[in-house]
This record gives sequence, C-alpha cells and structure tokens, in this order.
Amino acid sequence: MEIQLEHKNPQSITIHKGRYFFVSMAILFPILVALGFVPDYQMIIQEEIKVHWFLHVHGLIMTAWMGIFLAQTLLVANGNIKRHKQLGQTGFVFGILVWVSLVVVTVRALIVNNPPEPGGQFDILFIQLYLQILFGIFFSWGMLVRKRAAAHKRLLFLATMIVIQAGIDRIRFLPGIQEILFIRFIYLDILLIPLFVYDWLSLKRIHFITWFGTLLICTLQTGIVFGWGSPAWHRFWYNAITPLVERVVEVKLTEAQSNLLLGNYGDDKWHLTVSREAGKLYLQLPGQPKWELGAASETDLFLRADSWKLHFEKGPGGKVTKLVNDQIFKVWEVPRMR
Repeated sequence: MEIQLEHKNPQSITIHKGRYFFVSMAILFPILVALGFVPDYQMIIQEEIKVHWFLHVHGLIMTAWMGIFLAQTLLVANGNIKRHKQLGQTGFVFGILVWVSLVVVTVRALIVNNPPEPGGQFDILFIQLYLQILFGIFFSWGMLVRKRAAAHKRLLFLATMIVIQAGIDRIRFLPGIQEILFIRFIYLDILLIPLFVYDWLSLKRIHFITWFGTLLICTLQTGIVFGWGSPAWHRFWYNAITPLVERVVEVKLTEAQSNLLLGNYGDDKWHLTVSREAGKLYLQLPGQPKWELGAASETDLFLRADSWKLHFEKGPGGKVTKLVNDQIFKVWEVPRMR
C-alpha cells in the first residue's frame, strides 16, 4: 500500500517525505544545545567553574530526551509505528524526569545561592518557570492526544524546542544575545518558522497546535520582557524562600577594619577596586558602576545586589594579601596590588 501511494499519489509523496522534517529538526536541536553548553563543560573540565553533581544528572536527562525525540522521529519516518509506540513508554518516563529535573535545579539554585532581594537570579527565575510551564503543558497535552498523530508530533516538537532555550541563551557568538533580553527569544522563535512552512506544504493550512503553541510561547515571552527587573517580583520570591534559607547576618565594620580592605586587586592589565564613600564600602570593576557592599565579618564582604561574596586573606602582620571571589559557580583569586 505504501508503494502504491508513493507511485500514484504525488500529494502522498510530499507528505511521506515531509515526515523527515521532524527528523531534521530533531537533529538540529541537539546541535544548538551543544553550541551553547560545550564551552561551559570545557570550563567545568578545566575547573574554571564548579557545579553540583545534580546538574550533571540534569544534563544526562536532557540529553536522553533529545536522543529519544530523534529516535521517535526516525521510527515514524521509516514507518515503524510499533517500535515508536514501544519507545514512547520510555519517552513518557523521561518526559516526567525532564520536568522534575527542571524544578529541582530551579529550587536548589534559589535555596543554595540564597540571592539578595535585588539579585539577578530572581529574573532568571522568570525563564526557568517559563520553561517548566511550557514543557509541562506541551508534553502532557502531547501524551493525552498521542492517538492523534498530527497534534501529538507538533506538541512534542514544541516541548523539545522550548527546553533548548537554555542552550541558545549560551551561544555567545549570536549577535545581541548577551545584551538584549528579547533577542534570545527571537532566536528560539525562529525555529517555529520551519513548522509553519511544513504545515502549509503538507496541510495547505496552519495546524491549530502550531498557532496555539506559538501564541502561548510569545505571550509568556512578552510577559518576561515586561516583568524583568520588577521589584514586586523580586520581593515576592525573596520572601517566599526566606523560611528555607539562612540569611547572612550583617555586621558594621569600623573605619580601621574597613581601611585594611581598601585598594586595588589584580594586576596592571586588569584590576577591581574596593573603596569607601560616606561610610559605605563599594566594589568597582573597570568601566563599570560601583556596587555597594555589606559585611558578614571583618574579612568577608558581599554584594548587596547580587550573589557575590568576597573573602580577604591576610598575611603576616595582618595586611590583606589577596581577595577570593565566590560567584556561585566560579571561585577566583586576585592578589592585592602594591
């Protein structure tokens, strides 16, 4: 029957070949993820950044999901529906694991990093929740309509596409991605264009799932852009995690204590500066504004606006010799300049 369709019905030939559209996209997705995450893993191997073991588990789960999605599209493209359904049971389990791991990574980061109220991690939480919500909707819906092939494959396409946002955000060579928030969403949304083209060529119309999924994605993205930096959002989540964390107890340094910390740290090519103005301590990087510091002890400071801790090590005679910076995933040292 398949041979008859291919030889006697040109439209069926187009539809049959169109199955490889999902295979092509299933190959493209992990390539994009690799472009974003391979540099990070290189830094992990070189011990330039440190991550918790669960992030490696999360990475394995996401990799397995990408592999299952690719295998499923290949099975359908080759007409092996029986094996596709069998593998679908494994895919269902991994889909749940993907969602759970997204939640665990988000919750753990908030509790362990304990960001201050103005901290940028509460803005990143926007994107983390956006991924969890959309993946949960598209995956669950896709499982419920698994007997309706047209809706099922589009929903799982959208579920897989949405989770590669994290990979795209890390492709540093993409113009504007590090400077403008909505640019990162545009790069992801470009991947929807081939789906619209596929719908038009195969159906002569745009499928409802394609329209609805695009609308839902763009609506949440717009909400993130307008809500980014919202003091109310920061305050809500800061208060929400407060019962789960131990807040830093701030101390007041005397002028003599803070004098020991003031100065430049680094070398002639690059250095940061710790200064004091009107009784307040500040950190400044080259070409950057000053950030106010708080003190946890006479040798430990922290940024009030972000998750950055500074530990000052003293040498013989009580003079500070170097500064150890702890920025969650990265710990680095700079000597005090003479």
